[in-house]
Amino acid sequence: MSGSFAVYSDESGTFTKRFQSIALINGQVSTLTELKQHLQKILREKQVSEVKFELIRTHLPIIEAAQGFLHCLITKYACREIIRADILTWDTQDSRHAIQGRDNKANLERMYYKILVHAARQWKSQKEWQFYPDENSQIDWSEIARVLNRTPIIKHQTNQQPLFGGEELNQALNIEHTLPLKSTEEPLIQLADLLAGMARFTKEEGEHCLSWLDTWGNENQPQLPDLLCEADSSEPIRAKQNRFSLIGEFNALCKRYGMGVSLRHKKCLWTPKNTNPINFWNYEPQHEYDQAPKRIIK
Repeated sequence: MSGSFAVYSDESGTFTKRFQSIALINGQVSTLTELKQHLQKILREKQVSEVKFELIRTHLPIIEAAQGFLHCLITKYACREIIRADILTWDTQDSRHAIQGRDNKANLERMYYKILVHAARQWKSQKEWQFYPDENSQIDWSEIARVLNRTPIIKHQTNQQPLFGGEELNQALNIEHTLPLKSTEEPLIQLADLLAGMARFTKEEGEHCLSWLDTWGNENQPQLPDLLCEADSSEPIRAKQNRFSLIGEFNALCKRYGMGVSLRHKKCLWTPKNTNPINFWNYEPQHEYDQAPKRIIK
Protein backbone atom coordinates (compact mmCIF):
# COMPACT_ATOMS: atom_id res chain seq x y z
CA MET A 1 0.00 0.00 0.00
CA SER A 2 1.25 3.48 -0.80
CA GLY A 3 1.45 6.36 1.66
CA SER A 4 2.30 6.50 5.34
CA PHE A 5 0.04 5.20 8.09
CA ALA A 6 -1.22 6.69 11.33
CA VAL A 7 -2.91 5.52 14.49
CA TYR A 8 -4.99 7.56 16.94
CA SER A 9 -5.68 6.13 20.39
CA ASP A 10 -7.51 6.61 23.65
CA GLU A 11 -8.35 4.58 26.74
CA SER A 12 -11.29 3.92 29.03
CA GLY A 13 -11.33 2.86 32.67
CA THR A 14 -7.61 3.28 33.44
CA PHE A 15 -6.69 2.94 36.25
CA THR A 16 -9.86 2.96 38.31
CA LYS A 17 -12.22 0.38 36.76
CA ARG A 18 -12.23 -3.41 36.83
CA PHE A 19 -12.48 -3.54 33.03
CA GLN A 20 -10.12 -1.32 31.05
CA SER A 21 -9.87 -0.67 27.32
CA ILE A 22 -7.65 0.79 24.63
CA ALA A 23 -9.02 1.74 21.20
CA LEU A 24 -7.01 2.48 18.06
CA ILE A 25 -8.25 4.13 14.87
CA ASN A 26 -5.69 3.29 12.19
CA GLY A 27 -5.10 3.43 8.46
CA GLN A 28 -3.40 5.45 5.77
CA VAL A 29 -2.88 9.11 6.62
CA SER A 30 -4.82 10.33 3.60
CA THR A 31 -7.86 8.18 4.47
CA LEU A 32 -7.79 9.16 8.13
CA THR A 33 -7.65 12.83 7.13
CA GLU A 34 -10.79 12.30 5.06
CA LEU A 35 -12.55 10.57 7.97
CA LYS A 36 -11.51 13.39 10.28
CA GLN A 37 -13.16 15.93 7.98
CA HIS A 38 -16.41 13.93 8.06
CA LEU A 39 -16.32 13.81 11.87
CA GLN A 40 -15.64 17.55 12.10
CA LYS A 41 -18.67 18.17 9.89
CA ILE A 42 -20.84 16.07 12.23
CA LEU A 43 -19.63 18.06 15.24
CA ARG A 44 -20.44 21.34 13.47
CA GLU A 45 -23.89 20.18 12.39
CA LYS A 46 -24.79 19.00 15.89
CA GLN A 47 -23.15 22.08 17.44
CA VAL A 48 -21.13 20.08 19.95
CA SER A 49 -17.42 20.41 20.64
CA GLU A 50 -16.64 16.86 21.69
CA VAL A 51 -17.99 13.30 21.56
CA LYS A 52 -16.92 10.88 24.30
CA PHE A 53 -18.61 7.83 25.73
CA GLU A 54 -18.76 9.44 29.17
CA LEU A 55 -20.85 12.23 27.63
CA ILE A 56 -23.50 9.81 26.30
CA ARG A 57 -26.23 10.71 28.77
CA THR A 58 -29.37 12.68 27.90
CA HIS A 59 -28.13 15.56 25.72
CA LEU A 60 -29.51 14.61 22.31
CA PRO A 61 -27.02 16.53 20.10
CA ILE A 62 -24.10 14.63 21.67
CA ILE A 63 -25.87 11.29 21.32
CA GLU A 64 -26.76 12.05 17.70
CA ALA A 65 -23.17 13.10 17.00
CA ALA A 66 -21.97 9.78 18.45
CA GLN A 67 -24.43 7.94 16.20
CA GLY A 68 -23.03 9.90 13.26
CA PHE A 69 -19.45 9.05 14.20
CA LEU A 70 -20.17 5.32 14.33
CA HIS A 71 -22.30 5.32 11.18
CA CYS A 72 -19.57 7.16 9.25
CA LEU A 73 -16.85 4.76 10.42
CA ILE A 74 -18.79 1.64 9.44
CA THR A 75 -20.58 2.67 6.26
CA LYS A 76 -17.85 4.76 4.60
CA TYR A 77 -14.58 3.18 5.74
CA ALA A 78 -14.62 -0.06 7.73
CA CYS A 79 -16.95 -1.77 5.26
CA ARG A 80 -14.37 -1.03 2.54
CA GLU A 81 -11.53 -2.18 4.83
CA ILE A 82 -9.65 1.10 4.39
CA ILE A 83 -9.70 2.03 8.09
CA ARG A 84 -9.44 -0.26 11.10
CA ALA A 85 -10.73 0.13 14.65
CA ASP A 86 -8.91 -2.20 17.08
CA ILE A 87 -10.17 -2.27 20.66
CA LEU A 88 -8.49 -4.28 23.43
CA THR A 89 -10.26 -4.85 26.76
CA TRP A 90 -8.92 -6.67 29.82
CA ASP A 91 -10.20 -7.70 33.23
CA THR A 92 -8.09 -6.60 36.19
CA GLN A 93 -9.55 -9.50 38.19
CA ASP A 94 -8.44 -12.30 35.86
CA SER A 95 -5.46 -14.56 36.58
CA ARG A 96 -3.07 -12.30 34.67
CA HIS A 97 -3.93 -9.13 36.56
CA ALA A 98 -5.12 -10.23 40.02
CA ILE A 99 -1.62 -10.29 41.47
CA GLN A 100 -0.08 -8.47 44.38
CA GLY A 101 2.07 -5.49 43.49
CA ARG A 102 0.78 -5.08 39.93
CA ASP A 103 2.35 -2.17 38.07
CA ASN A 104 -0.66 -0.59 36.35
CA LYS A 105 1.34 1.84 34.24
CA ALA A 106 3.72 -0.84 32.96
CA ASN A 107 0.76 -3.13 32.28
CA LEU A 108 -0.99 -0.43 30.26
CA GLU A 109 2.19 -0.02 28.21
CA ARG A 110 2.25 -3.77 27.51
CA MET A 111 -1.38 -3.72 26.46
CA TYR A 112 -0.65 -0.83 24.12
CA TYR A 113 2.22 -2.87 22.70
CA LYS A 114 -0.05 -5.87 22.05
CA ILE A 115 -2.80 -3.95 20.26
CA LEU A 116 -0.42 -1.71 18.28
CA VAL A 117 1.55 -4.68 16.98
CA HIS A 118 -1.66 -6.49 16.03
CA ALA A 119 -3.07 -3.46 14.19
CA ALA A 120 0.19 -2.78 12.31
CA ARG A 121 0.46 -6.40 11.18
CA GLN A 122 -2.95 -6.27 9.52
CA TRP A 123 -1.77 -3.67 7.00
CA LYS A 124 1.29 -5.68 5.90
CA SER A 125 3.07 -2.47 5.05
CA GLN A 126 6.69 -1.37 5.36
CA LYS A 127 5.69 2.30 5.33
CA GLU A 128 6.39 4.65 8.20
CA TRP A 129 3.84 5.18 10.96
CA GLN A 130 2.66 8.24 12.87
CA PHE A 131 1.22 7.77 16.35
CA TYR A 132 -1.22 10.21 17.99
CA PRO A 133 -2.37 9.11 21.46
CA ASP A 134 -4.57 11.11 23.81
CA GLU A 135 -2.28 13.38 25.79
CA ASN A 136 -3.95 12.52 29.09
CA SER A 137 -2.46 9.05 29.09
CA GLN A 138 0.37 8.29 31.55
CA ILE A 139 2.41 6.32 29.03
CA ASP A 140 6.05 6.96 28.12
CA TRP A 141 5.36 7.10 24.38
CA SER A 142 8.99 7.42 23.33
CA GLU A 143 9.77 4.13 25.08
CA ILE A 144 6.77 2.44 23.46
CA ALA A 145 7.91 3.65 20.04
CA ARG A 146 11.47 2.45 20.69
CA VAL A 147 10.30 -1.06 21.57
CA LEU A 148 7.82 -1.21 18.70
CA ASN A 149 10.48 -0.18 16.21
CA ARG A 150 12.37 -3.37 17.11
CA THR A 151 9.29 -5.57 16.69
CA PRO A 152 8.95 -7.72 13.53
CA ILE A 153 5.83 -6.86 11.56
CA ILE A 154 6.39 -8.47 8.15
CA LYS A 155 8.34 -11.60 7.24
CA HIS A 156 10.00 -11.89 3.84
CA GLN A 157 11.46 -14.93 2.12
CA THR A 158 14.85 -14.54 0.44
CA ASN A 159 16.03 -16.76 -2.40
CA GLN A 160 19.61 -17.05 -1.26
CA GLN A 161 19.19 -20.62 -0.01
CA PRO A 162 16.66 -22.21 -2.36
CA LEU A 163 17.53 -25.75 -1.26
CA PHE A 164 16.40 -24.93 2.24
CA GLY A 165 13.39 -22.82 1.34
CA GLY A 166 15.03 -19.43 1.77
CA GLU A 167 15.77 -17.32 4.82
CA GLU A 168 13.17 -15.20 6.62
CA LEU A 169 13.95 -11.50 7.02
CA ASN A 170 11.87 -9.60 9.56
CA GLN A 171 10.63 -6.12 8.69
CA ALA A 172 10.22 -4.08 11.87
CA LEU A 173 7.58 -1.46 12.56
CA ASN A 174 8.71 2.06 11.75
CA ILE A 175 7.15 4.72 14.00
CA GLU A 176 8.74 7.93 12.78
CA HIS A 177 6.57 10.42 14.65
CA THR A 178 4.79 10.31 18.03
CA LEU A 179 2.72 13.24 19.27
CA PRO A 180 0.14 13.20 22.10
CA LEU A 181 -2.89 15.34 21.21
CA LYS A 182 -5.81 16.89 23.11
CA SER A 183 -8.96 14.89 22.54
CA THR A 184 -10.99 18.10 22.49
CA GLU A 185 -9.10 19.11 19.35
CA GLU A 186 -8.92 15.73 17.59
CA PRO A 187 -12.15 13.97 16.56
CA LEU A 188 -10.30 10.76 15.65
CA ILE A 189 -9.25 10.45 19.30
CA GLN A 190 -12.86 11.15 20.27
CA LEU A 191 -13.93 8.26 18.05
CA ALA A 192 -11.35 6.04 19.78
CA ASP A 193 -12.69 7.13 23.18
CA LEU A 194 -16.23 6.30 22.10
CA LEU A 195 -15.29 2.77 21.03
CA ALA A 196 -13.12 2.11 24.09
CA GLY A 197 -15.96 3.26 26.34
CA MET A 198 -18.51 1.09 24.54
CA ALA A 199 -16.25 -1.96 24.85
CA ARG A 200 -15.71 -1.46 28.58
CA PHE A 201 -19.37 -0.64 29.21
CA THR A 202 -20.56 -3.88 27.61
CA LYS A 203 -18.16 -5.86 29.80
CA GLU A 204 -19.82 -4.23 32.81
CA GLU A 205 -23.42 -4.03 31.62
CA GLY A 206 -23.68 -6.52 28.77
CA GLU A 207 -26.42 -8.69 30.29
CA HIS A 208 -28.51 -5.65 31.21
CA CYS A 209 -27.92 -4.18 27.76
CA LEU A 210 -29.15 -7.33 26.01
CA SER A 211 -32.12 -7.62 28.35
CA TRP A 212 -33.13 -4.04 27.59
CA LEU A 213 -32.67 -4.51 23.85
CA ASP A 214 -34.70 -7.73 23.96
CA THR A 215 -37.67 -5.87 25.41
CA TRP A 216 -37.87 -4.08 22.06
CA GLY A 217 -37.71 -7.27 20.03
CA ASN A 218 -34.14 -8.00 18.95
CA GLU A 219 -30.77 -6.30 19.31
CA ASN A 220 -30.24 -6.79 15.56
CA GLN A 221 -32.98 -4.33 14.66
CA PRO A 222 -31.57 -1.44 12.62
CA GLN A 223 -33.91 1.01 14.30
CA LEU A 224 -34.32 0.99 18.07
CA PRO A 225 -36.71 3.03 20.24
CA ASP A 226 -36.46 6.79 20.26
CA LEU A 227 -33.92 8.14 22.71
CA LEU A 228 -35.33 8.93 26.11
CA CYS A 229 -36.09 12.59 26.68
CA GLU A 230 -35.59 14.71 29.78
CA ALA A 231 -39.05 13.87 31.15
CA ASP A 232 -38.44 10.10 31.37
CA SER A 233 -37.49 8.61 34.77
CA SER A 234 -34.21 9.61 36.44
CA GLU A 235 -31.14 10.85 34.60
CA PRO A 236 -28.86 7.89 35.50
CA ILE A 237 -31.45 5.44 34.17
CA ARG A 238 -32.02 7.53 31.02
CA ALA A 239 -28.28 7.79 30.44
CA LYS A 240 -27.77 4.03 30.75
CA GLN A 241 -30.67 3.24 28.46
CA ASN A 242 -29.44 5.73 25.87
CA ARG A 243 -26.08 3.93 25.96
CA PHE A 244 -27.87 0.61 25.49
CA SER A 245 -29.68 2.05 22.48
CA LEU A 246 -26.46 3.41 20.95
CA ILE A 247 -24.74 0.04 21.34
CA GLY A 248 -27.75 -1.75 19.87
CA GLU A 249 -27.71 0.51 16.82
CA PHE A 250 -23.95 0.03 16.45
CA ASN A 251 -24.34 -3.76 16.67
CA ALA A 252 -27.11 -3.71 14.06
CA LEU A 253 -24.97 -1.61 11.71
CA CYS A 254 -22.04 -4.00 12.14
CA LYS A 255 -24.28 -6.93 11.18
CA ARG A 256 -25.79 -5.11 8.22
CA TYR A 257 -22.33 -4.33 6.82
CA GLY A 258 -20.75 -7.69 7.62
CA MET A 259 -18.30 -6.49 10.26
CA GLY A 260 -18.43 -9.79 12.16
CA VAL A 261 -18.97 -8.14 15.54
CA SER A 262 -20.91 -10.10 18.17
CA LEU A 263 -22.77 -8.71 21.17
CA ARG A 264 -24.89 -11.66 22.29
CA HIS A 265 -22.42 -14.57 22.25
CA LYS A 266 -20.23 -13.32 25.11
CA LYS A 267 -22.64 -10.65 26.34
CA CYS A 268 -20.17 -7.95 25.32
CA LEU A 269 -18.79 -6.49 22.11
CA TRP A 270 -16.47 -9.11 20.62
CA THR A 271 -15.05 -9.90 17.18
CA PRO A 272 -14.34 -13.65 16.74
CA LYS A 273 -12.12 -12.98 13.71
CA ASN A 274 -9.52 -10.47 14.85
CA THR A 275 -8.45 -9.57 11.32
CA ASN A 276 -11.82 -7.90 10.70
CA PRO A 277 -11.68 -4.10 10.29
CA ILE A 278 -13.64 -3.55 13.51
CA ASN A 279 -11.93 -5.76 16.05
CA PHE A 280 -13.07 -6.02 19.66
CA TRP A 281 -10.40 -8.12 21.38
CA ASN A 282 -11.28 -9.29 24.89
CA TYR A 283 -7.92 -10.30 26.30
CA GLU A 284 -7.62 -13.65 28.06
CA PRO A 285 -4.45 -14.92 29.77
CA GLN A 286 -2.43 -16.99 27.30
CA HIS A 287 -0.85 -19.42 29.79
CA GLU A 288 -0.12 -19.78 33.51
CA TYR A 289 2.98 -17.59 33.26
CA ASP A 290 1.14 -14.77 31.52
CA GLN A 291 1.12 -12.19 34.31
CA ALA A 292 0.98 -8.42 34.47
CA PRO A 293 4.26 -6.70 35.43
CA LYS A 294 4.91 -5.95 39.10
CA ARG A 295 6.17 -2.76 40.65
CA ILE A 296 9.89 -2.68 41.28
CA ILE A 297 10.60 -1.84 44.91
CA LYS A 298 13.76 0.22 45.23
